[in-house]
Amino acid sequence: MGQTGKENNFVSCVIYLHNDSGVVKDFLRGVCGIMQEHFEKYEIVCVNDGCTDDTVEQIHAFLEEWDGAKSVSLVNLSFYQGVETAMNAGSDLAVGDFLFEFDRCSLDFPPELIMQVYQRALEGYDVVAAAPKHGVPMTSRVFYTLYNWSSHFRYKIRQERFRIVSRRAVNRVNQMNIYVPYRKVLYMNCGLKTDTIVYDNKETVRRSRNREESFNRSGLAVDTLVIFTDVLEKFSLMVSVILFGFLLVMFGWIIYSIFSTVRPVEGWLSLMALMSFGFFMLSVLLTLIFKYLSIILNMSFKRQRYVTEGVEKLTK
Repeated sequence: MGQTGKENNFVSCVIYLHNDSGVVKDFLRGVCGIMQEHFEKYEIVCVNDGCTDDTVEQIHAFLEEWDGAKSVSLVNLSFYQGVETAMNAGSDLAVGDFLFEFDRCSLDFPPELIMQVYQRALEGYDVVAAAPKHGVPMTSRVFYTLYNWSSHFRYKIRQERFRIVSRRAVNRVNQMNIYVPYRKVLYMNCGLKTDTIVYDNKETVRRSRNREESFNRSGLAVDTLVIFTDVLEKFSLMVSVILFGFLLVMFGWIIYSIFSTVRPVEGWLSLMALMSFGFFMLSVLLTLIFKYLSIILNMSFKRQRYVTEGVEKLTK
C-alpha cells in the first residue's frame, strides 16, 4: 500500500471491444471507478476490433464526462480479427505488473469482484479468473466438456468473464511460443499457480453476436480442440475399435457359414470382410496421421499476425 492507501502495483486493463456502443460507457465507468479508487498507477487499453457502430465515439464521450481518468489508450485494428488476436495486440501494448483481461464488455459482475480477484493474485497466484455460474450457452458447455475430456493438460477450463495475469505469467506464455492461439489454455497450463473465483451472476446479460463473430468463435473452438487436445486421435481410435469389432464379427460369420448348412449369397461374405478390413486399416492410418499432426502442432503453433491501424493516446 502507498501513502494514499492505494495499491502500488501498476496494473493494466485490456478491454476487448466489438460493436459494444450500448454498454461500453457503463463498463468503463465500473472498471475506471475501481482503478481510480484502489490503484495509484493504472492504464486502460481498449482494443477496437473493427467496430462498425459508434463504440469509439462512446469512449470519447465517456472520457469527456469522467473526471480523473489517467492513462487510456485505444488500439485500432485495421479490420475485424477476432477476440484472441485483438487481445494479443492489447496485451503486447500493456506494461503493467498485473494485467486484467476483459474478453467481453459485459458488467454482469459486481465491480468489487475485480479487487477480489486482485487480492487473490497477491496471495501467490499468477493467474486468477472470474467465472460466471449462470448463463453459459449450451454450445460453450459442449466445447468445454469436450476439451476437458480430451485434453492432456492438467488443469480444466470453463467460461470466464475476465482474469488477472501477473507479468511473470505473461512472460512465461510468451516464452512458450510466438503464437498464442488461446490465451486461457496457456495461462492455465503455464506451470504457475492458478485459481478461479466463481461468482453468482443471476442477472445474466446476454449479447447477441453477429455472423462474423460467431464464425470466428466457432473457428477458435475447432482450432483449440485440434491444437490442445487429442480429440481427433480418440475419435479415430474409437472408430478403429468399432470397425475392428465388426471385422471380427464378419470373420466369425465366415467361419460359422463354412461349417453350417446356411449358404449366404455367393461373394457377399468375402466382399463384406474385405470392406471391413479396408475401412479398419483406413481408420488406423487416420489415427496415425492425427497423432503425427498433434505432435507437430504441439511443437510449433502457427505464427500469430495482427494488423493495427494505429494507437491513440486518449489521455495524458
